[in-house]
Amino acid sequence: MHQHIVLGLAAMLAAGLSSAWAEPSKQNDVVLRALEDELKRSMALRLEDLDQPYFIQYAVDDTTFNRISAAYGALLSSDQTRSRDLQSHVRVGSYDLDNSNFTGRGRRDLGGLADLPTDDNYVALRHAVWLATDTRYKGAVEALTQKRAYMRDRTIEDRPPDFTRAANVVTTIQDRVTLSFDRSRWEDYARHISARFKEFGHIQHSDVSLMAGEENRYLVNSEGSRLRLGDTGAILRISAETQAPDGERLSDQLNYFALTPDQLPGVDAILADVQKLADRLAAIVKAPVLEDYTGPVLLDAQASPQFFRQLLGRGVAGQPDPVGSPRRGAQGGIDLENRLGKRILPVTFQIYDDPRTERFQNNYLTGYYLFDDEGVAAQRVPIVVDGKLQGMTMSRAPTKHFRQSTGHGRRSGAEPPRASIGCLYVEAAKGESPEELKKELMDAADAEGLKYGLRITSLQDRGAGAIARRPGGMGGFAGFSGLGGASRIGDPIAVYKVYVADGREELVRGCEFSAVDVRSLRRIIAAGNVPILHNSAGGSGAPASSVIAPAVLFEELELTRIKQEAEKKPILDPPHARKK
Repeated sequence: MHQHIVLGLAAMLAAGLSSAWAEPSKQNDVVLRALEDELKRSMALRLEDLDQPYFIQYAVDDTTFNRISAAYGALLSSDQTRSRDLQSHVRVGSYDLDNSNFTGRGRRDLGGLADLPTDDNYVALRHAVWLATDTRYKGAVEALTQKRAYMRDRTIEDRPPDFTRAANVVTTIQDRVTLSFDRSRWEDYARHISARFKEFGHIQHSDVSLMAGEENRYLVNSEGSRLRLGDTGAILRISAETQAPDGERLSDQLNYFALTPDQLPGVDAILADVQKLADRLAAIVKAPVLEDYTGPVLLDAQASPQFFRQLLGRGVAGQPDPVGSPRRGAQGGIDLENRLGKRILPVTFQIYDDPRTERFQNNYLTGYYLFDDEGVAAQRVPIVVDGKLQGMTMSRAPTKHFRQSTGHGRRSGAEPPRASIGCLYVEAAKGESPEELKKELMDAADAEGLKYGLRITSLQDRGAGAIARRPGGMGGFAGFSGLGGASRIGDPIAVYKVYVADGREELVRGCEFSAVDVRSLRRIIAAGNVPILHNSAGGSGAPASSVIAPAVLFEELELTRIKQEAEKKPILDPPHARKK
C-alpha cells in the first residue's frame, strides 16, 4: 500500500552486526530483541535424524492503515487498522539443495503470515514467533524429504542451487515513523471530490478511496543482516464506470501517490481531473465500435509504459524452474531467460531497472526501495542493451544463467520473496516529438494503403483492480501485473483513428489486442522523446513497480472487436441522473 520512504538512512555495512549497535537495539526495541533472541534459539531446531535449519529469516510489518471511501458526497466507510504481521522463512538442507523450489510444498512452506501482538510484550512476541517457526520447520523438513525422494527417481539436468548467500551482511536501523492523520479533514476531502459525480448522469458507478498509513518493517536473518525501515504513504484512487448503449461496460481511474495525504493535490486540481475523466468516458460511450484492424499503432501517453509493464514486467524477472514442474512452456512463455543474447527490441533501445531513486521529474516512484525483502541492497541492472536481452532482475533464488541476487527479491502478501521489477526504465535513442510520431503513424498507414492508423493513450491495468494492504519489498506500494511472453495485454480504454488525409482523430471503443507477445517489440519503428511514468500500487500477488517509457510506434499490431455477451443497461437511470 505505502511507498517506502527512507528517513535518515544509516550506512550499509559490509560486515556482521557490531556490538555497538546490537545492545542499544535490544534495549530500545522490544520487537527487534524478540526476533533476534528467538532466531538464535531457533537455529538449534532439530528433529531426530532430520535436517536442522541452515537459514532462518524473520520479516515483520508493523502497520497502521487508514482507509476512507466515499461516493456521491456520502461517506461509505472510514476505518483504521493496526497490525503486526510476521513472515518466517525456514530453510533446511543446504544452499545447494533445500526445501524450496519444489512444486510439492516448497513455496508454501516458505511463505505464510502470522499475527504478532501489537503490544510491546517481549514474552508474547517470542511466543508467537516460536509457534510460527515451529510450523515452518516441520513443513520444511517434510518438503525436503519429498523433494529428495522425487529427485532420486528422475533425471534433472542443469539444476542451479536453491539459494545463494548474500554478498554482504547489511545493517540499517532507521527511526520508527508515525503518520499524523486528521480523519475528519480527509473524510470531508473525499466527500467533496465524490460529490462531483452527481453532475455526471452517464456515470453509473463511482468511488473515491483515500488510503494512508505508516509502516515500520523489520528483517532479521541468520546470516547477520538486520534492518528496521520506516515509511509512510498515501494513495488517492478515483474510479468511474459507465455503460455503452450495446451494454459494454467502460471504466477508468485516476491515481495519485504521495508520502503523506498533505502532499496529495488540492481539491480544485482533483476536480479538474475528475471533469476530464467524466468527459472522456462520455465520449467513449458515444464512440463507434472498432472492427478488426491490422496496421500501424502508436502507443502514446500512459499506454506505452503500461504496455511494457504487462509484456515484460514478469518475464525479465529471473525465476528458477521448480523441481517437479511440468515441461517449460513454448517459446514466448513467461520466463525470458531462454532469449538471453537475442534481440527483442530495435538496436536503439536500452532497458534497465534501478529502484534506488525516489522521484522521477518530481513524481514519486512507487517502485522505489533501497533494500529488498531478502536483506540485499538494491542495484541497477542492465536488462536490454542495444536491443538485446542481456540481464534480468534477480532474487536469491538462482537460475541457470544468473547465480547472484541483484536486490530484487520482493514479496507481496503471504508469498515468499521472488524476483520482480522495481523501477524499469525504457529508453530509445533518436526519439521524436509527439508531432513527428503522429506524422510517422499517418505515413505508415498510408504506405499500407489504410485510411487511418490507430493511436492508443491508455490501457486497462491487468489484475490491478484492488490495492494490496501491505507494501512489497522493504518499502513500496505493493504490485504489478504482467506476463513475460505471450500475454493478454489490457484492453485499450482510449483509442483514436488518426486519418491519413488530414490527421483528424476519431474516438472508437470495444477492441482488444490479438496475438501480442515479446516478438511484437521488434516491430517498433519509432519512439518518442518524452519519457512517461506509470506507477503501479499493487495487486495480483506482486510488489509495487514503476515503469518509465517513451511513446512507441509499431509497424503492425492486430486488434479485434471484443466478442462477449454484454449485460443490458439498467431500465431506470441512476438517481443522480433523473430530472427533478
